[in-house]
Amino acid sequence: MQEVLTRRRRGYIRSGRVKVVPIKRTSDWLPENSDSAFMNTGAKVEYVVPRLARSGQLLDPLADLTDDQKEKLAREVGFKDASSLNIMKQGKENYWNNKVVMLDKNGKYLELANPSDFIAYKILEVNLDMIAPTWEERYNKGTYKFALVFEEEESKLQNKQIDIKKEAYMMFGKIDGSIKKLSDVLWIYYLLNKEGKRLPNNPTLDYLRGEVGRLIDEKPGDFLAIVTDPNFETKALIQRAINLGLIQRDGMTFKVFNEESSKNTLDGLIGWLLDDRNNNVRIAMIGKIESFDSNVSSFEKPEPAERKITEEEIVKAKEIEDAKLKYEETIKKQEEIINDLAERTKALEKLLTDKEKKPSPGRKPRGPVKPEE
Repeated sequence: MQEVLTRRRRGYIRSGRVKVVPIKRTSDWLPENSDSAFMNTGAKVEYVVPRLARSGQLLDPLADLTDDQKEKLAREVGFKDASSLNIMKQGKENYWNNKVVMLDKNGKYLELANPSDFIAYKILEVNLDMIAPTWEERYNKGTYKFALVFEEEESKLQNKQIDIKKEAYMMFGKIDGSIKKLSDVLWIYYLLNKEGKRLPNNPTLDYLRGEVGRLIDEKPGDFLAIVTDPNFETKALIQRAINLGLIQRDGMTFKVFNEESSKNTLDGLIGWLLDDRNNNVRIAMIGKIESFDSNVSSFEKPEPAERKITEEEIVKAKEIEDAKLKYEETIKKQEEIINDLAERTKALEKLLTDKEKKPSPGRKPRGPVKPEE
C-alpha cells in the first residue's frame, strides 16, 4: 500500500489546475453517451479519506508533505499550526473525518493554489481504488470512476489525439476509393465492438467513406488499430464468413461450420485459420465468399418486357397532341391581339398629343396688341 502511494503521489504542488475527469465505459446494454452509462444527471458521489483495511487507520493525505509545507497549509486553512491536520486525532477533533469531496457526472476543476481545492486533490489522490492517478491509467482498474488530469498533461493528450487523427487520415488515404478495404474496416469494427453498425447490402463508396470518416473522427485510435493489425485480412474474412453462415458465433466463441476443432475465442480462431493444417478450409471459405461477392456485384434487374401499344392509346395520344397544338395556336393569337392593342394605344396617344399642340379651327393666334393713336 505504501509503495503504491509513494509511486502515485506528487507532493506539494500549489500551482496549476487539475481536472477530475469521469471515466465512461460502454456496456452490453448501454452506449457510452447514455445518461445512465456513468451517472444520472443530478446524481452525486462523495469521496472521503479512506482507511486501512487491517487497522482502520486513516490514510494520511499529506504524508508526502514536509513539516514546513504542512504548517503553511494549516495557516492557509485557518489553523494555528499543523497539529490540527493530524490524522491521529479522535472524533470531531479530527479534521479529516469531516472532509468530503463531492463529484457529479461532469467531474470538476481544482485550482491547486486554493487551499480547499488542494486538500480535495490530496483526498482524491489517496482513493486508490476509485480515482485513477492519470488519464493513461484510467483502465488499469475496473473500479476507477474518475481520473486526475493536470492541465499541462491535458494539453499533451490533446496534441497526442491530433497526431493520432492525423496518422489515421493518412492511413485512410491509402484505402480511400476501395470499396472492399473500406467495407473490411467497418466489418472488423462491427466484429470487435458491440456498438458497431452492420453494413447494408451493396453499400456505395460514398456511404463507406462517410462511415469510415465518422469512425476516424470519433475513435481514431480504434481505426488505426484495425488498419495496422497484422491479422486484418483474417478478421475481415471471419466477419464476412459469419455473414454467410460459414462461421457460427456464440457470444465470444466462434466455430467454422462443421469444424468442431475450430471452436475457440476470436484469437484462437484466427490461429486455427492461419494453421497450415487448416489451409484447405481457409481457401474454401475464401472461394465461397468471393463467389458470393461476384454474384452480388453482377446482379442486374431484368428489363421490363416490351408491351404492344394499342390502337386506343394511339388515338388518345393523337388527341392530346391536337389539343396541345390548339392550345399553342390560341396562345399565339392572344399574343397577336395584345400586340395589336398595344400598337393602337400607342397611335392614339400620339394623335392626342399632336392635337393638343395645334390651334383650334377658326381662331387666330393672338399677337401683341398695338397701342391706340
